Amino acid sequence: MSWLGIQGHDDVMRRFQRAIERERLASTFLFIGAPGIGKRSFALKLAQTLQCENVPPAQMSPCGTCLSCRQAMEGTHPDILFVSRPADRAFIPIELLIGPKENRMREGLCAELATTPFFKKRKIAIIDDADYLNVEGANAMLKTLEEPPRKSVLILIGTSAAKQLPTIRSRCQMIRFAPLASSVVETILRQKIDSQEEKGAKSRSRRAPVGVPTEEMIPLLTAYSNGSVEEALALADESLWEFRRVFLRTLAEAPRERTNWAKTIEAHLDEVGKVPALRRARLGLIMEFAADFYRRLAIYLAGSPIRDPQMDAEWQPILTEAAKNWKFDADAAAQAATRVVDWMELLQRNVHQPSLIDAWLDDLLLIHQGDARRLGPLPWTI
Repeated sequence: MSWLGIQGHDDVMRRFQRAIERERLASTFLFIGAPGIGKRSFALKLAQTLQCENVPPAQMSPCGTCLSCRQAMEGTHPDILFVSRPADRAFIPIELLIGPKENRMREGLCAELATTPFFKKRKIAIIDDADYLNVEGANAMLKTLEEPPRKSVLILIGTSAAKQLPTIRSRCQMIRFAPLASSVVETILRQKIDSQEEKGAKSRSRRAPVGVPTEEMIPLLTAYSNGSVEEALALADESLWEFRRVFLRTLAEAPRERTNWAKTIEAHLDEVGKVPALRRARLGLIMEFAADFYRRLAIYLAGSPIRDPQMDAEWQPILTEAAKNWKFDADAAAQAATRVVDWMELLQRNVHQPSLIDAWLDDLLLIHQGDARRLGPLPWTI
């Protein structure tokens, strides 16, 4: 089911519906969940629902034809305010929240939220990228959070509670959005392909542009999306999946040396660009490929059937080859998967990437040699 085209969050919709029916809708909310799962879309549709002139909000079914609905859908509604982090800024500028220095608290989101609603219903403010509210920005929001203006709703959108400052968390009602089910991600990806075809934007070449999925990519994109359409689309890069094919073959054949392997990984990361965050994200995905390989190898060696019919044709020859070269049992493969996950956590500490790649590949070589005693604790952790 989907609420107004937003799939996977009907339970959240019903929660709001009950609150509206009981006239107990809170004034401040913090939407939490992975990026690309529909939190922003949900917030905008909720705003439209609350502003609709023809349908009571409790029905959660805005008409889509009244002036308020049309303006909400076009992003021009005077009573729906939206703020997000500019692409060229590390944080949400305080000026967007409380105005420039010469006009503090008389301009910006907080001042606008306190004005009388144009349509006499309520003011609704949405702060996207709340993960990027710094201490100054959060402090600027304190009065509005503690004493929300009458007839106002404030929605902050973030990815995790841990990334929010305590001053934000303690003053908002937290709404958690779950990752999308694989079937939902797959459905949305197919809809995007159909949309591209309708617009005539689908590439005629065999190689699809980055960010545009092909039918053949969908099982892989869904499997590695972590329930996020945004992540799935970010992976719609055929060069990535070509690299993965070579990388898995190397693991299956049992790697014997590090130098060329490291150069191959560095060359692929260079294709992503020089931005550290993008390179780190891609390296994390490569490590995830490795963890997935060892996990599937453990299941295969244990004699369990592969419960992934869509990917069976790809994995069967890889695992057959890997089983010939793997000298150990299923438990050792499972331990290897766990070891790679430990490296994935270490990656998030911003360790120098070339050094981390060298150390990780040395670790993999020791795993395949069976010399687990020499592994010891991961570097940079002691």
